[in-house]
Amino acid sequence: MDKRILDKIKKCLELAKKATNEYEAAAAMRSAQALMEKHRISSEQVGFAHIEEKSVHLNISRVVSYQAKFVNLIERAFGVKAILADHFLQGREIRFIGTAPQPELATYCWAVLWPKLKEERTNYVKKQPNQCKRATKVARGDVFACGWVNGVYQQVHDFALSEHEIGIVESYTTHHYPNLRNTKPMHRGKKANKGSAESDGYTAGKKHSIHRPINGAEQQKLSMQ
Repeated sequence: MDKRILDKIKKCLELAKKATNEYEAAAAMRSAQALMEKHRISSEQVGFAHIEEKSVHLNISRVVSYQAKFVNLIERAFGVKAILADHFLQGREIRFIGTAPQPELATYCWAVLWPKLKEERTNYVKKQPNQCKRATKVARGDVFACGWVNGVYQQVHDFALSEHEIGIVESYTTHHYPNLRNTKPMHRGKKANKGSAESDGYTAGKKHSIHRPINGAEQQKLSMQ
């Protein structure tokens, strides 16, 4: 789909909305419809022009519980949909889909917070007693990380999307990724003694926060602490 044509159609539709009289509105609408018919572009595809994708590399073979929880945090904080995909060159990646500029803000947040989560989980695992089995350490690390995400999330309000925006994102995803399937994250060490890992993670996560830009402020004004 030619982006230039889409931009022309969008401009015509915007002119139709802003027209001061019915004749100008009708003329702009006819121009939009003519372009759509000529280039075989549906109204649904015009809606897709507002949607963008941004990807982050994820060096994993299977998603585990805390990773899925962190992805869900990003989805809810920025009003995006996340899908797991395999790229033939870069390997596995997460793609954030939504109305611009939300996917770009989501990837920026990921780039800042994800390394912090991994680092603090690794340090927590290292602090576990030597007599602990490896499986127990891994399980405690995962639970700590889940608590960490909860600690961050309790400070975040969900990004509110209109029903129209939700519908466009869902239609876009269905159209471009028709073979998507749901997969359950892996929960490791279900029977292991988790100790205080969850509350320790929650306390650690509360030290970090997400400050979203207001009124379309540029990406640089998105900050994390």
